[in-house]
Amino acid sequence: MTRIGLTPIIDVVFILLIFFMLASNFNKVGELEMDMTKESSKSSNEDIKIIKLLIRPDKTILSKGKVYDDSDIITMLRTATKNIDKFAIVLTAKKDVTYQRYMNVMSFLKENEIENISIGIKQNEVKE
Repeated sequence: MTRIGLTPIIDVVFILLIFFMLASNFNKVGELEMDMTKESSKSSNEDIKIIKLLIRPDKTILSKGKVYDDSDIITMLRTATKNIDKFAIVLTAKKDVTYQRYMNVMSFLKENEIENISIGIKQNEVKE
């Protein structure tokens, strides 16, 4: 009884696979072309209301020059976003605010069903 060797068959299959991969034409399927001009980005920024919150180390939050407690910030955010479809809340913090305080405020807002919370960062100052 003769045995058939699989090694030459596997070699031929791999060579055919490489040949068809190199000979085939790869089309760009599912690619979406977007034109990001200043006009389109300007209109999208006008649609979204951005609410900036500055977390302070003394357990208060600053927004538009007014100081709020943790409990008062929920009512302020709900009234500010009552008639608005699209909004974003940006949380920033003073330098001496701990990460724990920052995360506590973020989880407090999430627990009270305040959505679209973003982490705000400040640009690094260039020292000459």
